[in-house]
Amino acid sequence: MLFTTVEFAAFFLLVLVLNWTLAERKTAYKWFLLAANGVFYASLNPRYLPLLPAVGLSCWLGGRQLGRSVSPVQRQWILAGVVTLNLGLLAFFKYFEFFFDLIESLILAVGLESTGLPAEIPFPVGLSFFAFMGLSYLIDVYRDPAQEVRSPLDVMLFVSFFPTVLSGPIMRAQDFIPQLDRRKPEPEAFQAGFALILSGLFKKIVVASYLSEHIVRQVFQVPQEYSALAVLAGIHAYCIQIYCDFSGYSDLAIGLALLMGFTVAENFRRPYTVTNLVDFWRGWHISLSTWLRDYLYISLGGNRRGRGWKYVNLMITMVLGGLWHGAHLRFLLWGFLHGLGLVVTHAVRDIRAAARSKGPRFKRERPKNPWADRFWNGLRWLAVFHFVSFLWVFFRAENAGRAWEIFRAALDFGRAGEGFPFLVIPALLAGLGMQLVGGRLHDGFVRLQGRLPVWAQSVTVALITILILKLGPDGVLPFIYFQF
Repeated sequence: MLFTTVEFAAFFLLVLVLNWTLAERKTAYKWFLLAANGVFYASLNPRYLPLLPAVGLSCWLGGRQLGRSVSPVQRQWILAGVVTLNLGLLAFFKYFEFFFDLIESLILAVGLESTGLPAEIPFPVGLSFFAFMGLSYLIDVYRDPAQEVRSPLDVMLFVSFFPTVLSGPIMRAQDFIPQLDRRKPEPEAFQAGFALILSGLFKKIVVASYLSEHIVRQVFQVPQEYSALAVLAGIHAYCIQIYCDFSGYSDLAIGLALLMGFTVAENFRRPYTVTNLVDFWRGWHISLSTWLRDYLYISLGGNRRGRGWKYVNLMITMVLGGLWHGAHLRFLLWGFLHGLGLVVTHAVRDIRAAARSKGPRFKRERPKNPWADRFWNGLRWLAVFHFVSFLWVFFRAENAGRAWEIFRAALDFGRAGEGFPFLVIPALLAGLGMQLVGGRLHDGFVRLQGRLPVWAQSVTVALITILILKLGPDGVLPFIYFQF
């Protein structure tokens, strides 16, 4: 039951009616929402439904023990135990095949007979996301016992909230749980919610699906059959596809939550319009970036021990962020190269800051020239955009070897091959353009809807939804981040 299906539309309509019917009956509402969360998650694979209470209740119990414990050593052991339990659960499903292959290689190396890979264990959708939410609550309580939540039901609702449970955004307990008791219907929130839902549907169904089916899949499967220009178009198409796919999911999740009276923080902020990698990671998958910063980078020491350790901690954080996506060389390379890019960006900034701090004689005054500034900003944008775009090849390719094949095909301009459909170009421009004008379109839609009667608002949303569905292909692929 995905967000883009008729089944989900019927499910959400029923949930939305009961959501506001039971709004004043706090206890009944919470149990209803927990049931809705369970039904939604079980619709994908009922076998994995017990994972939600396993993560939620273990983190709640750990938080309760942390709230009662005074001994620092005791608190460290409690934190380590619950973190190990949840990360172990995540590692089992995410890295099972990798570790089995490693063990099998060792068995073959000593001359024993291989037993072969057992039945495939599919990865539970959303486990990475709701496990990280549970761990964020636990670590917050460890750092500040006042953050403890006494009600296990509230923690379970936080971990299992169905609009965000599959692919985020990764929420924080102190932001979500207080909203359970103070929701009220607000017309502007409904209009903003519908605007985000329409935005998400357009990004996923029209732009991402078109690019996936008309160039990305073909180029990444058989790059040698396409011209260098077509391969370059495929690389840039995947860059736009993954943005529209994932930010489209986030728009849908945030919009659905708004209709239910919950505010969820934005997850993307114009990431492809920036001129340096630091700003890219401030705008791309914000909830994961800030999670890694707050709970990994800072825990490693951040920048507290000087520049050298800051760069080391940045590299560790980005490499582990890459491996979070899977135990493959391509994800390791993706995280390592992004980490290297961030280290270089920070090093350049640190050198400039050190030079400025040494006094006026180290400053080179130059006259203001807005055209020159625009030119250099344009070059910096091109460099960052293409750096990010080419690294996405590791993300999409089947393996690191296929990624190198794609790079070679993209640079072999003397080789003939198939071209690409003309409509790929407007699809690419639409993906970039939405980042430039998407905020203004959203605000304009909300203002326009606010001036219309309710019946006209409903007709407008229905007509735009029908148009989006007509523009999209038959059948919509699952969201990319469901595999993580």
